[in-house]
Amino acid sequence: MTFGAQNSRIAPLTYPRFFIPCDVISLMLQAAGGGIASVASHTNRSTKTGDHIMVAGLSFQVATLFAFILLCADFAIRTLQRMRKLGAGEALDPTHAKLRASWAFRGFLVALALATLCIFIRSVYRVAELSEGWSGALMKNQSLFIGLEGVMVIIAVLVLNAFHPGICFREGYIKKVKVPTKSQKNGRSWFGKSKKKGGANGEKDLSERSSSDNQPTTAMA
Repeated sequence: MTFGAQNSRIAPLTYPRFFIPCDVISLMLQAAGGGIASVASHTNRSTKTGDHIMVAGLSFQVATLFAFILLCADFAIRTLQRMRKLGAGEALDPTHAKLRASWAFRGFLVALALATLCIFIRSVYRVAELSEGWSGALMKNQSLFIGLEGVMVIIAVLVLNAFHPGICFREGYIKKVKVPTKSQKNGRSWFGKSKKKGGANGEKDLSERSSSDNQPTTAMA
């Protein structure tokens, strides 16, 4: 929406409606496969069934993440092409021009791209690792595990926390306007008592004060 929905091949709401359920399915397959493999290993049975389910879940995650990357790349290319052809004013949504110009938002885009790439690398490595089984060469290589598993996740978490949307999207927030409540409109405070205003009571107080102030002067005269 920030760069214009017309630059995307699919509707904006299609992204969360499709990819979030895909992530849930992937995690459920991985969890189910891990549970089956764990039970099998504790009962001295083959873990192949659980391993295959885990690999299926990871492969599904890689496929959907790759599709997401392709759609993002296509969106970026189409946006750049429209900007060169029509200019930024026509190709982009002018509502979010201030947000797009902020360095925080640009940093968020870089962080999101880096985090997505790191998770994709990690997922591909996990597919290759589990495909060889628990006694495979990749499973026993500690350096690759640290570099392609732990480091990738750490980088993704750090950059997305450093460039959190709640911070980077502040330029696009609409400031809330305080709307007076019914009691405030009627001149009443939060506990029900009426607030003193100029009115008749105020004029009466002022007249009393002025008369009292004039009394010493009259007496002295």
